[in-house]
Amino acid sequence: MNTTLKGLSKKRIFLAAGAVSAFLLLVCLSLMLLYVRKPMKFNFDAAYFWAEKKVYVDNWLYEELPSGHDYFLFLPEKYRKDKDNESAKLPLIVVFHGSDEKYSSLRKYGRQFATKDFQKKIYPEGAAVLVILSRINYFTDPASTSLLIQNIAVRNKCIDKTNIIGYGFSQGAKFVVELACHEPRLFRAVISGSGFYDISLKELISVLPVQFYSAVSKNDKGIYEQGRRVGKLCGKWCKNSHYIEYETRGHFWVELNDKTSNGDETVTDWLIKIVN
Repeated sequence: MNTTLKGLSKKRIFLAAGAVSAFLLLVCLSLMLLYVRKPMKFNFDAAYFWAEKKVYVDNWLYEELPSGHDYFLFLPEKYRKDKDNESAKLPLIVVFHGSDEKYSSLRKYGRQFATKDFQKKIYPEGAAVLVILSRINYFTDPASTSLLIQNIAVRNKCIDKTNIIGYGFSQGAKFVVELACHEPRLFRAVISGSGFYDISLKELISVLPVQFYSAVSKNDKGIYEQGRRVGKLCGKWCKNSHYIEYETRGHFWVELNDKTSNGDETVTDWLIKIVN
């Protein structure tokens, strides 16, 4: 009888161990799935595409739309008259300026992504660059901004809709993180300089597949205290992400030669790996 009881006890232990193993495996698989980036269905809304004004500024197309959105769009020269070439698969970098900077954002932030050096490095065919101007002096309404980006990508078929990078400074850095949380499948990666979005746990889980580069400075009072929290969370938990903290850089934007946490790797190096 003792032998029978011992046999039953061992069987129960084995069954319990098997159940625990199966549960842990299920948990691991569930966590892995949280890091899988799901494809996004892009929507088209013709209301965004009646241009009230359309001009070229150097190599940038400037459009004013009745929806209240104004933007500059750069395409590599080869695709300016061949924007429907779907085989190009150009990555798209979307730029968001800080408060009261809408009229200087192209010069300060957008043009760095359109230089010959960057275009040659980033991708075999170059990259598209979209500089969005806020409707007022700062960005609001992630839903309409998401729709605008989607529809620009739909209209310019040379853009790879799965390869979109968001870049922001200050209030634009806050907004680009907010936009990523609103539509987690829109951006492949996000660059945030001196940003301060207060991310929730639910939002953090939703953006785990998004790759973040977040940077703040300790002497940027009022921004550092807020920005370090989201930067640390995204840097630690999101896929292939970095959080950089400076001592005395003040209120700054991310530059392409800034370093990641991987030795001498620069932001440009990091972006090249992401888009390719």
